Amino acid sequence: MPDAKRRSFARRPTRISSHVIMVALVLASGALRAGPPPATVKGRVVGWEKVSPQVYTEAAKSDARRYTWREPSPTVKQEFRRLSANVSRDFCVAAFSSTPPQAHEPLAIKVTGGRMTPATVVLSPGSRLSFRNLDPFPHVFFEAGNDKWAPNPTGPGSTREWAASAVGLHEIRDQLFPSVIMYVVVDPAVVEFAFPDRDGSFSMPLPQGEYTFRAFFDGKQVGRESSATKVGERGFVELREPLLVGGDSK
Repeated sequence: MPDAKRRSFARRPTRISSHVIMVALVLASGALRAGPPPATVKGRVVGWEKVSPQVYTEAAKSDARRYTWREPSPTVKQEFRRLSANVSRDFCVAAFSSTPPQAHEPLAIKVTGGRMTPATVVLSPGSRLSFRNLDPFPHVFFEAGNDKWAPNPTGPGSTREWAASAVGLHEIRDQLFPSVIMYVVVDPAVVEFAFPDRDGSFSMPLPQGEYTFRAFFDGKQVGRESSATKVGERGFVELREPLLVGGDSK
């Protein structure tokens, strides 16, 4: 009996090792199917300080008595007193390709201080947005011209979900605060998007392929589309020329 017990215990490591080998083979085959890791594409937008969001223009027309906590100073140049766009909030850079894209993971949209951040985003169909109210009072979000996403109160700390179901331009607004507005561009050719840093630099991960890049502001393309850029097996690609966003879109 003692010998039989020892023999039964001796067989167990063999069974365990076979399971380990099988799991390793499955993981290895999955890694092979996944393909090479995406490359990091870097670029830069310039001229953003020359444009102003439409919401500022609307406020100027409706109320000439705009209040501000900033006190005019004769030592500050006039160019720095003028309201201009916030490059990291108001601009979005998107990569376009003929390869069918996948829907993105849900993107969190912050609502606070009378604005939505980001204010413009470019997505592929099926992507989702999650609007989070960070203010201590409610907002009433709705999509202009879409009865299926009608006005609905969103309390402090609460969220409301939105799905990119239709191609085109979508405007998300707030019934209580006209300055709270976001533009969502849905395009089936969008593979990835990114928001610039404070200095206009941006980066995004992209799989192998050929892409063009466009910058968007207030829901519209600004500046010219970049020339076609090939992304290969190298881990880093930098665009040859910056995207000029302060000029015409043609």
